[in-house]
Amino acid sequence: MYNLQQRANNVLSFAVSVIGTVLAIVALISAITGYGSIDGKVQVHADNVKIVTRRYGPENTDYRNSKSEFARLTFDIDADFRPMFNWNTKQVFVTVVAEYQSKNFDRNSVVIWDRIIASKEDANLKLRNIHNKYAMIDVAQQWNFQKANLTLVWDVTPYVGILQAGQSNQGSGFILPPFSAQ
Repeated sequence: MYNLQQRANNVLSFAVSVIGTVLAIVALISAITGYGSIDGKVQVHADNVKIVTRRYGPENTDYRNSKSEFARLTFDIDADFRPMFNWNTKQVFVTVVAEYQSKNFDRNSVVIWDRIIASKEDANLKLRNIHNKYAMIDVAQQWNFQKANLTLVWDVTPYVGILQAGQSNQGSGFILPPFSAQ
């Protein structure tokens, strides 16, 4: 007959197969049903866009070049992420991305703010006068009335399944003035 080791192996193999099948079904259902959509927007306060040659604080230093230019700006966020939450949503990672073009590079994307939303109760964002959390650096010192755009981007992290990402269709444009113009 079968010994104890063979019986334990059969039971554990069956249990792992059942758990794997259930998790695959959960991931498939989440991929088919999706996570809904939102209508979020970011609005930049154009009069609060400032270019400075240094940031404040010990962690805000560009050690590569002491003459780098930093963009400091404020913006508003209106977005309701509650439709993204269902039984398989662990968290939603929200970022604000600034995009602009320069002479050297066709596309520059910089994350200037982020937040992790872990519950449905905290998912309705109505934030005002937010300062950029991360630096927007121009190491070439060539910001000269360049057009830039802020976009709201999010990633839904499920308990089981693949990450799903999205972004708002409404961006907020602004002008990056040169340092000498201030």
